Amino acid sequence: MSVHLPTIALTPTLSTHLLALITLLLLLLWLRRFPWLYALSIWPGTVAHELLHFSAGLLMGAKPVSLSVIPRRKPEGGWVLGSVMFARLRWWNSVPVGLAPLALMPAGGWAFMESATLPLLSAHGAGLKLLTAQCLLAGWPSPRDWSHAIVGLLMTGLLVVALMLALGDAGLLAASREIIKSLSR
Repeated sequence: MSVHLPTIALTPTLSTHLLALITLLLLLLWLRRFPWLYALSIWPGTVAHELLHFSAGLLMGAKPVSLSVIPRRKPEGGWVLGSVMFARLRWWNSVPVGLAPLALMPAGGWAFMESATLPLLSAHGAGLKLLTAQCLLAGWPSPRDWSHAIVGLLMTGLLVVALMLALGDAGLLAASREIIKSLSR
């Protein structure tokens, strides 16, 4: 059984829409020079980012205790655009909670492909491109999110290796290989 993914041809029309999106993304990133204007311009994405952390925390038992989407200056410099605090963030739930904003990426891809079916200068198309930009910028986990997720990924990797070693010692690994071989024939 093979999976066939749809192909996307980079036509002149799609290229033009892609150039418009890249221009919009660069404009939003340029706004970082003006912290309050930048925070305001990407606020919808920040809300979505933090709500995804909060929702994943609820689902995974991390017990979210606070949610903030009000930008604030950090004492050591820089800005925090939003945050969620958890009472029970553990190694086993830190991966889905930390990487939850990645769920915005497919939504951004969908919004862009929809915008490319509309005239370049239409209001609806521009709105979808802005939604795409919000999803792409807010969908990437922050360094803090990655630090939580990496701990969980490392612990999960160690457990998988330990399980494989334990199964290998018991002869179960060899048995599972034989089962997989027989199923693939």
